[in-house]
Parts: sequence; C-alpha cells; structure tokens
Amino acid sequence: MKTAMNTTLSRLCVCFSVLLAVTLTVTGCDHSIRDQLKAIAAAEKSLDISPTLFATRFNRTMIEVLEDRKDPDAAHMAALYVIDVTALANNGERRVFQTQVGPSRTTLIGTFARNGDLKSIGTLLTQPTEAARTEFYLCAETIARVVSDGSKDKLPALIRQLVDNALNNPGQNMSEVIGDRILSAQIIKSGLLFQVERQQ
Repeated sequence: MKTAMNTTLSRLCVCFSVLLAVTLTVTGCDHSIRDQLKAIAAAEKSLDISPTLFATRFNRTMIEVLEDRKDPDAAHMAALYVIDVTALANNGERRVFQTQVGPSRTTLIGTFARNGDLKSIGTLLTQPTEAARTEFYLCAETIARVVSDGSKDKLPALIRQLVDNALNNPGQNMSEVIGDRILSAQIIKSGLLFQVERQQ
C-alpha cells in the first residue's frame, strides 16, 4: 500500500515539476517577446512630434518664413499653404501619409512611427517650373524649422546645397546632421525629395 502511494506521489511530483517547468518557460517567452517588441519600438526613433502638433506649427511657421523673406503679403500667402490636420491623421495601420499645399500643389510626404508620432517628414518637387521650385524650397525650409534645431539664417543655404548635391549626384542620398536630426535630399522615382528624420 505504501509502495503504491509512494509511486502515485512520485508521479504527481514529476507531473507537477513538468507543469511548473512548462509554465516558467511560457512565462519567460512572454517576457522575452514583450521585451523584444519594446526594443523594436524604442529603436524606431520618431521626431517626437504628433501629426496634429506638426500641422499646427507648420501653419504658424510658414508665416514666419514668408515674413523673413520680406514677403509683403505673408499672412495672405501663408493661408495658401495651410495643412489640413485631418490629412495627417494616422488611421489604423497606415504608415505613410501624403498631402498637398500651395498654388502649385506641393506634396508633403511622411511616415508614422509605431507610437503615432511622425517618423519622417518631407516635401517632394515633381514639376520643373519656377513656381514649383519656389514652393518646394518654402516648404522645405518651413519643415526644417519646425522639426530641427537648425539656425533659421543658415537653413535656406543648407537646403539648397543638399538639393544641388542631390541633383549633381543622381541616386545618392545627400545628408547633413543637425543635432539628432538628419536633413537629406535625393532624387527618387517621383521627383526630388527633401526630408527630415531622426538619427537612428
């Protein structure tokens, strides 16, 4: 009787040990997967600005850029470049957005990080006209002022230098680091892209 009881207890102990080991393994996996997901999210550095805040600052900064350029009608002109905040909303799984501003319909393009903030933001030159180029530089400078710490006096020349280098070196990404931001210009299939993202 004692032998049978010992055998049964022994089997229960073995089963309990196996169950405990499996539970610990599964729990360990859950922590491991959770840690890996956190690491991936942390590695994806955003610009630390929400789409709504970016749009608000872009709309306000556009007036400042036009005033610095001595545009006598800065307030009226800036109204032509107002970003529709709803165009930048991150709906579900969508990771890329695109909207247009200005009389030449200059494209603003960007990506979202997993936390909903902007990961990158830029402007695209798709037309060879002088008006389109002017708008492109205007949008590029405004974007750079909003999301980087670059000197507003030096940004226009820096952006033009990046763009000129990109035009002279098709297929290459020309970039400049300002703080923890990367300003870059490159020719892509749909045109000339200027963008700002955080240094990864």
